[in-house]
Amino acid sequence: MNNHFINEPPHPETEWSACTGYSETAGMIEKILDVPLSDASICTGMDHTYYLTGTTDGTSIQVWTSADLKSWSGPATVWSLEQEGTWQKEGEGSYRICAPEIHYAKGTFWISYGLQQGGTGLLKSLSGSVEGPYRDMGKITSDGHDASLFEDDDGVMYWVYSNGKIARMNEEMAGVAESPRMVEAQPWKITGREDHPSYTRNLQVGAYGAFLYKRDGYYFMFCADEFERIGSNAVDTFVAVSQSIYGPYSRRYLALPHGGQVTLFAGPDKQLYASFTGCGSYSPVEHFPSIVQMSFAGPGFIRPVEESVLEKGAVGSLKPVADFMIRDPHISKGPDGTYYLTGTTDKPHRNFWDRNNQLHLWSSKDLKQWSHVSKVWDLAENGTWENNIYENPCLWAPEMIYLYGTFWITYSLKGGGTGLIKSVSGHAEGPYIDMGRMTNTDIDSSLFQDDDGQVYFVWQDGKIARMKENMSGFAEDPRKLLCTDGQRVGYEGAFIVKYKGKYILGAAEWNGDKRVDGTYDLMYAVADDLYGPYTPRRLAVPHGGHGTMFIDNDGRLRSTFFGNDRTAPFRTRAGIVLLHAEEDGQGMCIEPCS
Repeated sequence: MNNHFINEPPHPETEWSACTGYSETAGMIEKILDVPLSDASICTGMDHTYYLTGTTDGTSIQVWTSADLKSWSGPATVWSLEQEGTWQKEGEGSYRICAPEIHYAKGTFWISYGLQQGGTGLLKSLSGSVEGPYRDMGKITSDGHDASLFEDDDGVMYWVYSNGKIARMNEEMAGVAESPRMVEAQPWKITGREDHPSYTRNLQVGAYGAFLYKRDGYYFMFCADEFERIGSNAVDTFVAVSQSIYGPYSRRYLALPHGGQVTLFAGPDKQLYASFTGCGSYSPVEHFPSIVQMSFAGPGFIRPVEESVLEKGAVGSLKPVADFMIRDPHISKGPDGTYYLTGTTDKPHRNFWDRNNQLHLWSSKDLKQWSHVSKVWDLAENGTWENNIYENPCLWAPEMIYLYGTFWITYSLKGGGTGLIKSVSGHAEGPYIDMGRMTNTDIDSSLFQDDDGQVYFVWQDGKIARMKENMSGFAEDPRKLLCTDGQRVGYEGAFIVKYKGKYILGAAEWNGDKRVDGTYDLMYAVADDLYGPYTPRRLAVPHGGHGTMFIDNDGRLRSTFFGNDRTAPFRTRAGIVLLHAEEDGQGMCIEPCS
C-alpha cells in the first residue's frame, strides 16, 4: 500500500493527519432518536429510505424508519426472540439478542445479530420489505457477537463479526463456506522507537463490533475498542485498511472518537455517514443513536467532517483566540495587568522542529485580541552558549514572568538544556541580556515566585530548585516533586501556580498511546506545601498538554491550550480554558468550565 498516512505514523499535531478538524461553523452532534439504545445500525433501502435498529430490550428486534435522517417513525417490532426463536433458546441460562444490524442486499433486507451468551445468526425478509416476515437462516457461528454482512463488488457475501473475524458465506446464506479468519492490524514501525509499547501492541483492530466497508479499492475494517485517553471511559472506533479483503491490513488508527460500534451508509447527496451510539462520558450523545458525516483525507484515510464537534464540554467546542501558529503557549501578567503570550513558534522557517530559533511576544488587555509586540530574542543574533552546543539550535517553550521590577524569560533547546534571559529596560519588549544556561539537560522550564518572594525554577517532569537572589543559578540542589503514589505528575511541561492557598503542580502527559492516537493532556496534583506531599495526579484539561495555568485579572484560574493530538479541537493555535477549582477530599478538584 503506497499511502504515507497508513504506513508511516504522523506526528499527531499536523492538520493533515488529524482525526478531528476545526471549523468556525462546527456544531455539536445531536441524537437522532430520543430512545436510548446501543450498537446503532443504519442502512439505506432501494426507496432511499433510511432504516435504523440496535440493541434495545434484548428480546426483540425493532426498526425505525426515516426519509431524511431527522424525523423517525416507529419502532416496528420485526422479529421476536420469544415467539420466533428456535436454536437461540438452546442451552441453559437466559438468551438475549445483542447488536442487530440491518442490511439491504440482493433485493431484500437482512438482519445480522449476536447472542449475549455467544453465537451469531441471520434473518432474511421474505417479502423484500423491512417489516418482513423474516426467515431464520440459522446459527451462522457458534462463537462471537456483533455480526455484520458485507457484499463485495463481485456480489460475494461475507460474514464479519466480533473483533475482526471474516468468512465467505455459502450460496444459501445459511452459514459460512470457510473457516473464519482473524484480521490482524500491523504494528507501528518507527525507526529508533521499536521498543515503545505503542508500536508493538494493538495487533487487532479492536475488541468488538467489526464492520467492513469498501471504497476506491480499499477495504476498511472498523472495530470498537476501549481506549484510556483523556482519562475517561471512552470507547472509540478504530479502522485498519487493506487492498485485499483478507489482508494484510494496515496499522489501525482512530477514525471516530467516542463512536464505539458503527455502521457506514450513503446519506443524502450520496455523502458517507457513520451511525453510532455515543460511548463514554465525553460523548455528546452518550447511550443515544447519532450520525456523523465522514470524509476521506487521502487514500485509505477516513475521518469525520470538520463541521462535527464530537466531544462535549468546554474543551470539545473550544475555539482559538488567535490565528498565528504556536505551540506550548504561556500567558503571564505585567505590572499594569497587561497579558503577555509567548510559546514555541515556527519562525523563521515555518517549521516547529527545524531552526525555529526566534522568541516572539504578543500582548492583550482582554485575553481576546492579541497584538504582536516584537521578536525579543533570536539565537542567530543574540545567542551565546546555545550556538556552541548545537549547530542549528531550536528554541522551545519560552515562559515569561515579571519580578524584581523587570521581565524574565526562560526557554528550552531542542536536544536538551534550558536558559534564561532578562529585560534590561524593565519592558516586555526588552532588550534582553543572556543570563546563561540553567540546566544542561531536560526541557520545558518555568519560573514560580512564592508569596515570600522566593523564586523557583521548575522544569521537565517536576524537577525544582530555588534560584539565587541574583537569578544567576540555583541556590540549592534540584529535587523531584512526586505524587504520594510515587507517580510523576506528567513527563514534560511542568509548572507551579498557587491558587486559593494551594500549590498546583501541572505537567503534560500522553494518555492512551504516545504520539499515535492518544491524547496529550494537562495533568495536575495539589499540595499545601511547595515541596509536597502532592496528591495523586488528575486530569485538568483534556488535550491541554503543555498548557500552563495562570490567574487572570479577576482572580480566576485559567489554562493555555494549543492542541497536540489527533482528536484535539484544533492544533498549534493558542486557546484559553477557564477552570473551576474547588477544594475536595483529594486536595482540589480542577476542571474546565462549560
